[in-house]
Amino acid sequence: MSTNDIPKTMKAIVQQEKERWISIQEIPVPQLDSNEVLIKVDYAAQNPTDWKHAYKQSEPGVINGCDFAGTIVKLGENLKIPLKVGDKIAGCTHGGIYKDRGSYAEYARIESDMCFKIPEGLKPEEAATYGVAWVTACQAILESQKHAFPPEKVPEGSWYIINGASSSVGLFAIPLAKALGYKVLGVCSPHSFDLIKSYGADEAVSYHDKDAAIAKAKEITGGGVPFAFDTISESETWKLTVAMMGDKAKQLNLILMPPSEEDQKKYAPGVKIDWTLMYTLFGREFNFTPVAPKPMIIPAKPEDRKFGEDVFAKTPELITKYGIKPNPVDLRSGGLNDVSDGFKHMKDGKVSGKKLVYKIA
Repeated sequence: MSTNDIPKTMKAIVQQEKERWISIQEIPVPQLDSNEVLIKVDYAAQNPTDWKHAYKQSEPGVINGCDFAGTIVKLGENLKIPLKVGDKIAGCTHGGIYKDRGSYAEYARIESDMCFKIPEGLKPEEAATYGVAWVTACQAILESQKHAFPPEKVPEGSWYIINGASSSVGLFAIPLAKALGYKVLGVCSPHSFDLIKSYGADEAVSYHDKDAAIAKAKEITGGGVPFAFDTISESETWKLTVAMMGDKAKQLNLILMPPSEEDQKKYAPGVKIDWTLMYTLFGREFNFTPVAPKPMIIPAKPEDRKFGEDVFAKTPELITKYGIKPNPVDLRSGGLNDVSDGFKHMKDGKVSGKKLVYKIA
């Protein structure tokens, strides 16, 4: 596609004016900053943050969607990473807060250093899953624990607990932890035991009986673990996770926001609670103004931005050399028309062990 063939307008999933939901609208194709490329979106992958933005966070007129795989059709004037028209790339953008950024669209503007070239052998619909969840897993396991990228190894025999192991983040966290040399105990529903073991988990424990889960985790790990990751991060899940860590507990990683200081003192005394929100890597402070009961300000963290750039630069190698597999794909071929139903399915808890991916192009 030549620059002359790029249309002036496109279809996109946009926050509605009156209702707390999304609709397909015709809007201008976005313009580029100097470090950006314009892609024709081939596939967009869904995250919980997408429906949550649509339901209660986004302001009217913004484009939804973060994860993508697409084909470059236009280049900015001063790219930080050498890319060319026709390259197939994947990664994530910050959907849900901008009127000209988002992956649920026919075209998207992407920063050159916040994406990766899709390696041979990886299907583009699979590549689209390496977005929010992938970077979140890297932040929690590599950046937060101060690990260099693999093959830096932890001490032999070290156990690591991942609660929500069958989630999108969890399925990336398992092989990433294995690449560091951890033995992984995954916590999930029994119907997902085979799935997480296929991604490398050494043992699996059900969360349904909390007392039994705690006892079993301590038995498997020899009394507990220094490090763990709760990919669900609700009040009961993080309390269960820290209890499974036992007396050895040093650091628990959460996604979203940390618990109150009072709860930390009560349920996790002396344990470092480190929370991860992938949006900090975009290097811009922003405010979720519609969120009740009070606005949530997400800080800009330049160190997270640098880490995100490193993640995407290393992603092809991590995929090809260290066996970091994509999430299982549930491919929806109806394009943007399928997105609203996909949001509702995830909101109603009907998506498990698979990544919803929409074929856009």
